Amino acid sequence: MATLDLNAINKSFGAAKVLHDISLAIEDKEFVVFVGPSGCGKSTLLRIIAGLEEATSGGIIIDGQDVSAAHPVDRGISMVFQSYALYPHLSVYENIAFPLRVQRLAKGDMDQRVHKAAEILQLTDKLQLKPGQLSGGQRQRVAIGRSIVRNPKVFLFDEPLSNLDAALRGDMRVELSQLHSELDATMVYVTHDQVEAMTMADRIVVLNGGRVEQFGTPMELYHHPATKFVASFIGQPNMNLIPATVLETGDLLTVELDGGHKMALPVDANGVRKGDVVEVGIRPEHVSLGDSGLDISVRVLERLGGVSITYGTIGNGHRFCASLPGDAPVREGRNLTLSVLAQDCHVFDANGDVLRRKSAPALVA
Repeated sequence: MATLDLNAINKSFGAAKVLHDISLAIEDKEFVVFVGPSGCGKSTLLRIIAGLEEATSGGIIIDGQDVSAAHPVDRGISMVFQSYALYPHLSVYENIAFPLRVQRLAKGDMDQRVHKAAEILQLTDKLQLKPGQLSGGQRQRVAIGRSIVRNPKVFLFDEPLSNLDAALRGDMRVELSQLHSELDATMVYVTHDQVEAMTMADRIVVLNGGRVEQFGTPMELYHHPATKFVASFIGQPNMNLIPATVLETGDLLTVELDGGHKMALPVDANGVRKGDVVEVGIRPEHVSLGDSGLDISVRVLERLGGVSITYGTIGNGHRFCASLPGDAPVREGRNLTLSVLAQDCHVFDANGDVLRRKSAPALVA
């Protein structure tokens, strides 16, 4: 397949700048996901790679070749859209074969490619059906098949699962991951769903306001978020962020959480002074029931079988979520005491940047 390099991509619509100096190096056969909230620029960036939008400045290199000025059909890419964009009057076979007919490929070669794609996508017994006779997941597979037969250097996916129900999205995530493994292809995938990003990607690009907040593996982003935005966007349920006042900045950063809880945290306190306000990040799954630590007022309890998700408040009404064992002795309207290891906590300065964690462990003070 191919490598994909983006060199200082900028995009403006009139006076509104939507992409800011985006540079990325995507490796051969890598599955990279662009993730971020609506309006962050992820689909615009994908369309620029595809050649459907023109960058205001910057370069696009595919497999060592500058394609910044190339027509979309000459870039060696294939794009799967959110809408299936199938021809309702054509059979599955003809829908998959359509781009090959446009290329005037020989019938024997076309037939071989269509049947190979259908076999990969488990559509062999559906080739004579019309799109209206298929389920949503099958129609999406037809759209993917139409991309496969073109043998592109890079596959692009623009939120392809957003029209499917929750259960089918889960099934299709697995199918797309298997497809990536079978094709051994370079894939770039856009979604607003961090669960899709975490479960499918080799590496994730987190976008915010047209800028790259962080680019790394799913577990790098989960364990070592560079900013408060990444920390709160990656992980489900969302990370708890509690305001805290800095008390000491020695080997351990000692802080007092809103509400009076003191913690000694193993982070590098460079740039932080006594009296500064920071935010302590605690993931819901990193807490446990205890007889000393964080006092939470439970407002809502969700029993999900294997886990119980509690929603409550800490200190002066700051939201706090905890993920506990399914049979945890928790009740709505009651107070709850939770323990957390300080090495599992993250600390963010006033700019939202993370304070680098040290390796030495410490406990809640």
